[in-house]
Amino acid sequence: MPASTRAALLTLLATVAPASARVAAQTVAEVQVTPATMTLSVGQKQTVFAAAFDRQGNLISNARFTFRSSDTTIARVEADGVVVGLAAGLAQIEARAQTRRGSLAVLVTGPDGAAGATAGSTARLEGVTLTLEPASLRLLPGETGQLVPLAVTDNGNTGDPGPVTWKVLRPDLVSVDSSGLVSAIADGRTIVQAATGGLMATAPVEVQSAEVALSKQRVALPPDALDTLHIIVPSQNGRVLASGAVWSSTDSTIVRVGPTGILQGVRPGKAEVVARGFAQEHRAAVVVHPVPRTVILTPRPGTKPILIPLGQRRRIAAAAQADDSTPIPEVRVLWEVGDPALAQYDAATGELEGRALGTSSLTARIAGFEPASWAFTVVPNRLRLERARVGLVQGGRAIVGAALLDDDDRVVGPATELAWTSDRPDVATIDPSGTITGGRIGRATVTAATPWGASAKLDVFVTGDLLFASNRNRGFGIWQSRLAAPDTLIPILADSMSNTQPALSPDRTRIVFSSNRGDRDGNFDIFVMDADGGTPRRLTTEPGTDGEPVWTPDGASIVFTSSRTGAPQLYVISADSGDARPLTTAPAGNLAATVSPDGRTVAFVSLRDGGPRVYRIGMDGTGEARVGTGVLKEGAPAFLPGGELLYGVERSRNSREWRVVRAAAGSPPTPIFDTEHPVVSLSASRDGERVIYVTARGNKPEFRVFLRGLGPAAQALPVKTRQGEQVPSARF
Repeated sequence: MPASTRAALLTLLATVAPASARVAAQTVAEVQVTPATMTLSVGQKQTVFAAAFDRQGNLISNARFTFRSSDTTIARVEADGVVVGLAAGLAQIEARAQTRRGSLAVLVTGPDGAAGATAGSTARLEGVTLTLEPASLRLLPGETGQLVPLAVTDNGNTGDPGPVTWKVLRPDLVSVDSSGLVSAIADGRTIVQAATGGLMATAPVEVQSAEVALSKQRVALPPDALDTLHIIVPSQNGRVLASGAVWSSTDSTIVRVGPTGILQGVRPGKAEVVARGFAQEHRAAVVVHPVPRTVILTPRPGTKPILIPLGQRRRIAAAAQADDSTPIPEVRVLWEVGDPALAQYDAATGELEGRALGTSSLTARIAGFEPASWAFTVVPNRLRLERARVGLVQGGRAIVGAALLDDDDRVVGPATELAWTSDRPDVATIDPSGTITGGRIGRATVTAATPWGASAKLDVFVTGDLLFASNRNRGFGIWQSRLAAPDTLIPILADSMSNTQPALSPDRTRIVFSSNRGDRDGNFDIFVMDADGGTPRRLTTEPGTDGEPVWTPDGASIVFTSSRTGAPQLYVISADSGDARPLTTAPAGNLAATVSPDGRTVAFVSLRDGGPRVYRIGMDGTGEARVGTGVLKEGAPAFLPGGELLYGVERSRNSREWRVVRAAAGSPPTPIFDTEHPVVSLSASRDGERVIYVTARGNKPEFRVFLRGLGPAAQALPVKTRQGEQVPSARF
């Protein structure tokens, strides 16, 4: 029967069958009493309950008990188990059935409560209190513990109380000598009492068996060096046992051990130190190694801190060597991290791991040598460049910043001391400050690397100044040229498909164009590709023809013309893909869009009112209105960087000659220059100083391309094309 069940039965004794009931005789194997301890004041009474059990743990309900007190001057017990406090002091009450007995401690306090019953309880007399230190003891069987009596005055002074009489309630559990040395005998709880000159103090003592261990399982030391082993109790928070063990060495010519666990190395070799006590035996391996003469540090401490990426490890080691440079791995190295919150050192692997951002130090200590210290800084392990793509013209420059990120992708600070490289220095070079310079037309990859190995990359596109749609390679393809040599075309995308109406993104890294490359029926859709012609990606898939794409100034969206619903209309779509939304709905048709520099307005050509006219509309589809007046045909609108609108208009009704006009907000259009034929494509340079335009002659148009400044004395410069070559669109 469990002890808890037995204890509960003790409280039921008053309701069990009367003693006169006749049951079969049973042999008592155990007697239990409750409560385990009792505190009474003088004259106070309390009943002790006793229960008897047989060997099977069954309650013997008809058991008869006799009670006795160890000191009837302190406590008296009646035949029915009622205990009466008589005088201040400590007594033991015993209940006996047949040959078995159980007992409890009774502490009787004076009428003024002079003696306490709790741990370290004391009694007062004329301003003096007797106390015991420590206030309680916890021992293993075979262990000793010292109780020291102290007389304490009201003003806090302590002194020797003089001769003390010691008493223990359960001499079968512990013994106490005249000096207060308590020796544990067997498991259990009891109370030790000290009394002198009318003063009394008590201390509870608990004896409990437990597994012990050695404080170290392995010891390494050189000859003549000392170290100490302790017997500890792991289950009691590693409590150190001061006595109770017998120490020995398996080879005293290698290591000696004293009676208190102090080791001394004798000569190099291996042995074991054995501790026996508390009915247990434990061993520690001991290596006595040669005396180290030098210490090798890896890396050597320097003036600059070691950089450790967050969450990564860096090897840092201190190795002792003998006279002959032989390593001595057994030499103990004590490692200490200045701020353990920043990093943790693993002595088993010799690695320091960064745990949090910051700067601290790592110190290695070897007996007989000066401490070695390394400064270290835990840095973010991720690097991010402020741009993933850069577009430049030849000779153009761009500065790229870099930032360090933590594990949550938050910017910690700017990245410095980066090593920059380019895989195509002929296309793009980069200096230590992160300034990229465009070289020849092409694509390069620039890499930034930190001293600790984190890196990030960006793509650099060096483009020409001009984009063309040309059939120079039979089918229409996309070509580029430099402003200094506009006649020299360089192919970007010239394959068997028809690719036309290209427009370079504001950051010069992508090209949007119209192509039939993705449709079996030959329908034209909108595509986006890298500025070097790589990775074409289809944006639209609706039936009908999609063309004339232009970018919004932020490079996020594209405005284009589509005939998917019949008459051509303007649509807006994200440059990253998605559904296109209609911008215009006038039934006659709307086409040839251009977007204002602030991204708020779209100018376009509308076929309403009997002929092509230039209109404006807000990017949100509101505020639609015509730009000019009159009945002349208009076309090819293009915004200047300052927000003024350029477009072509015929010089007279049904005339083959046109002129380009400038329309500022709130002002009538003013002529800039004349052309011999209708303008079908017009684009302004990004600095607003010149334009490139295309004219068309005849019903089967012959296209001609011109470059012209916008100054009053500027002249149109034709761009040479090959015989039979058609260039229907040209753009900056």
